[in-house]
This record gives sequence, structure tokens and C-alpha cells, in this order.
Amino acid sequence: MYILTLLAGLLLFISPAAAEDFDSIAAIVNDEAITCSEVEQDSKALLLQLRQSGSTFLPPMAELGQRSLDSRIIKRLQQQKAHTLALTISDEELDSAIKNIASSNHLLLDQLKEALKQQGMDYQQYRDNLREQMLSNKLINIAVRSKIKVSEEAIQEYYRKYLAIPKPRREVQIAEIFLSLPDEPTPEQLTKVRTKALSIHQQLLDGKDFSQMVAIYSEAPDRQAKGVMGWFMQGGIAQRFTAVLEMDIGKISDPIRSPSGFHIIKAVAERWKAPQQSGNSYDEIHARHILLKLPSFADNASKAKIRQRAESLAHDLQHTSDEQFASRAKEESQGPSAKVGGDLGWFKKGAMVPAFESAAFALKPGATSAVVESPFGYHIIYLVARRHIDPNSLEANRDQIQQILSNIETQEQLPRWIASLRATATIDKRSCHTAIAPTPALPMSIDDSDSAIEKRTNNALQTTLNSWKTAWEKQDIALYLSHYSTHFEPGKAFTDVAAWRKARNKRIHSRHNIHITLTDINVTRLDLSHARVEFTQHFQAGKIHSEDLKLFLMTKEGDQWKITREMAAVPAQ
Repeated sequence: MYILTLLAGLLLFISPAAAEDFDSIAAIVNDEAITCSEVEQDSKALLLQLRQSGSTFLPPMAELGQRSLDSRIIKRLQQQKAHTLALTISDEELDSAIKNIASSNHLLLDQLKEALKQQGMDYQQYRDNLREQMLSNKLINIAVRSKIKVSEEAIQEYYRKYLAIPKPRREVQIAEIFLSLPDEPTPEQLTKVRTKALSIHQQLLDGKDFSQMVAIYSEAPDRQAKGVMGWFMQGGIAQRFTAVLEMDIGKISDPIRSPSGFHIIKAVAERWKAPQQSGNSYDEIHARHILLKLPSFADNASKAKIRQRAESLAHDLQHTSDEQFASRAKEESQGPSAKVGGDLGWFKKGAMVPAFESAAFALKPGATSAVVESPFGYHIIYLVARRHIDPNSLEANRDQIQQILSNIETQEQLPRWIASLRATATIDKRSCHTAIAPTPALPMSIDDSDSAIEKRTNNALQTTLNSWKTAWEKQDIALYLSHYSTHFEPGKAFTDVAAWRKARNKRIHSRHNIHITLTDINVTRLDLSHARVEFTQHFQAGKIHSEDLKLFLMTKEGDQWKITREMAAVPAQ
């Protein structure tokens, strides 16, 4: 049932924050406070999710805290903007969305609630988070998407290039290594991330395995699927990535800068998508209407008066012009299209209720109907124009093209809009001295400062790493294996840990005069009992020599640090 949380986009940060009598402040956003406990709660939830998913990328606590704070700030800015625009999500809208989520998962509402309960989610909290996400989407639609104007030239160009002459189109499956940037990176931060991206790119060119580098470095959600982003074809991706879709399979792009970070993309596979089968041609009409609503509480006398008013309007508007009808619609119509002169745009059969549709399609261009009754009330319809549509024509594909181009531009504009919110806000960031508590908590020594803990952890991990290296060199298999946790995950190449241990024993004893050097050691403390260690391993045994990037995920078990996961760009020697 994991898909339920994905559909709602609400897996993270769903636990309520713990109450504190005196909570320190992490930031003040336009006079509204974000507390340290909120940031710590979010950091814990994110770290827990990463661990449960088996992620090999576990950022340090400071980075988790910064990500959580930035996320809270953006969320608070959006909430404030939505309040300014008087945007809300009604209970009816929320109930409808939840029904759709349940239906798409082939569940009844009670089954959805039970599925959430099994995942440890409170249904009311789920509703609150979904309402918040829907409000954010509504705000983005109004503030960003609604302001995007897809030009007629762009629509025609897309049609000319991809649809005018139906033919098979190449689709490319792409994977990425993504390195994120802060919302407003300093020159130093930008240089650091760019340098790291260039280093990773060079290692890939030198033969490092892409999926392993994804597991070690990528910061995108798709890292759990070896970085695979999906299938794309020309015209359906942002302009900066279009060259990727021309690459040969197996090729890797240079680092590509986007508003959110750097992307290194690999063309994984290709397929050719046949053009859609042509459907039948059909007629469309362009109409306006004036709607006089019938209140549900109206009695027969009230209905008669409204009907009489509608018939009077229909009589007055016979033989009128399009401009005159539009002007009266703005004055008289009670429907949502009144502000645009009752304009309903182009539509084909099946788009309107039967009574309205039958009357509209029976009109000739320039004609006004008699009164038409529907469940919404009384209508007077004016037919602007009629046309016959070829299913392969530009007009038949216009809405689809406009949606594709609008989606691409929305993704381009969204980071800029968020940046503008931050730029016009007053944001006062402060320091939180709390840390993510380990599970379980471990006793501390006399010096409990964060710097002292960091130093002790680094020293302990360095000692463990050197002991592991020495045991390998001496071919002391018992000591070597003792550095691995009983919860060690050997990877898909082995049926279980026992099979992995047997293979390592055989491999180590098959070498002679083993010498190992470890360089570029980078220790990242995730919390008091979890750490991430990266290093370059130089292996030599007789004439055999190799150099490889390695990653250990390590857990403190009692007083000892143990390896729980090991990743390498090539198999271990």
C-alpha cells in the first residue's frame, strides 16, 4: 500500500511535532516563527524514511537540518501567499480527492483508512497534509501556471515537428545522478557542488559503474531505482535536457545545471513509439450562453418568473451579433463564463449535458436558441462558429500540445517563483543546538559538545577502517569478517550473508602479498550511532592492481562500529 502515500505526496513529515514548553526558534518568516522542534521532527522523519528505504545516501545531520528548515520556510511562504489570495481547500474538495485516491488504488474509504493505519499514519493527520498539498498545488496553478502563455507559434512548431506527419518517434529512458544546490547558493557552494559533479563525471568516463555512483552520490528520489527517471521524447522535456535525448545508448552527459542543482544523465535504453492511430473525424462548435439559475428552494411561481425572464432575453437576442450577445451575457448570465461574455470555447459532442448539446448543435452560426432547460437552469445559446475536425489536425491536438508545453514551462518557472517569494520576504534564520537523537540513545562521555562527539566518532571510525584493512592484508578472515554487522546486507549477487562470507573467504585466500592503501577518507556522522564513510581503495596483490571508490554505511553496536552496507564501483578483490 506504499503507493497510497506516493499518490498523495505526503510520506514525509507526517508525524505531529512534540510539544515543548519553551521551544527555541529556527527561523522567523515574515513575523511567523518556525521552531527548532518542527525542524528536528522533519529531519527525523526524513532520516527514518531514508533508512527504511535502504538508501545508501544518508546526509549528515547538519545537512538534513538545513534541508528541513529550507522546506519549512518555503512551505510557510506558500501558506502566507495563499492566505493573501484568500485561497482555501473546502471539505468537499478534500473529500473528493481522498475518494479519488482510494478509487485509484481499488479501495473503499474504510480500506484506505486501514491501509494508512497499518503504515502508522493517523487519518486526520493524513487529511491535514493532503489539504496542505492541495492548497500548494492550487496556489502554484494560480501564481505560476495561469500566467504561462503558450504562444501560437510554439504550438504550431511542436505540431509541425512532431505530429503533422505521423511517424515513429524515439523515446529514451534516462537515468541521472543529481547533486542539489541550496535555494540561494553562495559562489563557494556553487563551486563546491560543480567541482564534485565534474569529479563524478570524470570517474564515470574512467569506467566507474553508473548505478553504483547513483547509489553513493545521487540526492534525488529516483536514486532508489538506479537513478532511472523514466521515458522521454523530444518536445516533452525542458530545453536544457534536449541534447540528452540525442545521445547514443550508454552515453553520459556532461554535468547540466538547473535551478535546483547539477544533473549527470545517462541514456539507458531506447524504444520507438508508433504514431497514434487516427480516429474518426468529428464536428466542433464554438458557442456562448446566458444562464439563469434555478434555486433548489424555488417554488413553482418563482420558477415561472425566471422562465419568463429567460424567454424575454431569448426574444431580445434573436438576430443579434456575437459582440452584442457577449455584452448581454456579461450583464445577465449567472454562470462562471459570464465574465468572458458567456464564451464556452470549442467543444464536441459529449462535452455538455444532453439537452444543452442537442440545442447547440442544431443551431447555425450566428443564430440564437430559444430557452433550453438543463439541471443547471435556463440557457439561451448563441452559436459563434462550426468546424469539421480531422483527428490528425493541429486543432485536434491543440489542447494536448498546450498541456505539454505548459507543463515544461511550469517546471522551469517554479524555482524562479519560489526564489521571488524568498526575495520579497523577511527571513531571519537562527541556530538550533538540538541534534537528531539516536535510536537507541547512547551514553556520552564527559565532553558532550557536538565537536567533541564528532572528533571521537571520526577517530573510532578511522581505527575500525584501519583494523579492517590490516585484517584483509594479513588474510585473517575471522578478524576481517568481525568488522561486519550481523545485519550486513551483501547485495543481490548473494543469496544470503553466509554465501557472501564463503565467497569472501575464498577470494581473500586466493591472493598473495596483499597490500592496501586507503586515501581520500571522508567520514559523515549521521547521528550518534550511524555514519557514512567514503574512501578510495588502492589494492595490490602481486601483479594485480586496482583503484576503486568505496562507501561503507556503519552502525555502532555496543562499543564497536560495524559495516552494515558496502558499495564499490567494481567487485571487491
